[in-house]
Amino acid sequence: MPIIKPLNPLKYAQLVNYAFKAALALILSVSLSSCSILETLYENSPQLVFWWLDGYLDFKSEQVPRVKEELRALQKWHRETQLPQVLSWVQELLPMTPLDLTSEQTCGFEKKFLQTLPETIARLAPSIAKIAPSLNAEQLKALQSNFELKNKDWSKEWMSGTPHEQLDHLTEKGLEQAKDMYGRVTNAQKLELRNLAQRSGFDPAKSMGIKLYRQEETLKALEKIRLLKLKGDLSPEGPGKETERIVLDWLNNAYHIKDPELLRYSEQRLQFNCEAVALFHNKTTPEQRVKARNKIGFYESVMLKLLKNI
Repeated sequence: MPIIKPLNPLKYAQLVNYAFKAALALILSVSLSSCSILETLYENSPQLVFWWLDGYLDFKSEQVPRVKEELRALQKWHRETQLPQVLSWVQELLPMTPLDLTSEQTCGFEKKFLQTLPETIARLAPSIAKIAPSLNAEQLKALQSNFELKNKDWSKEWMSGTPHEQLDHLTEKGLEQAKDMYGRVTNAQKLELRNLAQRSGFDPAKSMGIKLYRQEETLKALEKIRLLKLKGDLSPEGPGKETERIVLDWLNNAYHIKDPELLRYSEQRLQFNCEAVALFHNKTTPEQRVKARNKIGFYESVMLKLLKNI
């Protein structure tokens, strides 16, 4: 749970498509020097995401063709509709990198991303609704077990140790991001990152609460679809409107957190993160800003090549 996101709207693209979480995280969060590597990862994202999902659900042989078909369709949609949007954000940001930034500017990118979520949910729902009825009780148990394993790992990383050690870890994550974008970080900038970590309001228990809420929404929706199928209320030839409605409710509920305290915490964290980007960027040197511009320009060149292949 890093304290800031580096000055890079591509990081927001990791969230644009829930089904592409694994592949986009791999593509956009790792510093790579070769355009061809990034292009190859994106081109193969349906297979990468399939492996990620299969690790949670252990797909049966008869499920594999449908899942891969839907992932290919989602990638096509993402390339045609989402990638151009992300490219426009990058191109808007490029001339801003040499300048000081305001929190209104950086939070503006966050708002633009959030405005794409209803479209993303609307596109994801039909694909998920085609796959969900085929999942059996054993697979849902596997999904729950994998959630629990991931939660243990997350808890070990973020909820263990003294408050001082947790602050050290939070600061270190912010430092990794800053180095990735700006290169070498000065001692004064490291102190600024620690100050930002202290002020971030990060609460491991509340962050875990959000994770658990979204996992519970996922499991409830998939179990509801499974029971409808068992009762014979779903057509074996297709999911029907009922399944798609359940999926839409699930995705919307996962995004719109119902618990007032967790919702307030989530909104405060989003607000602070985009403000922290501006605060840290404004303490960088001209040389660091050149590096940031080159990094963002590199991402721009990759996306332009990918869009040529539409």
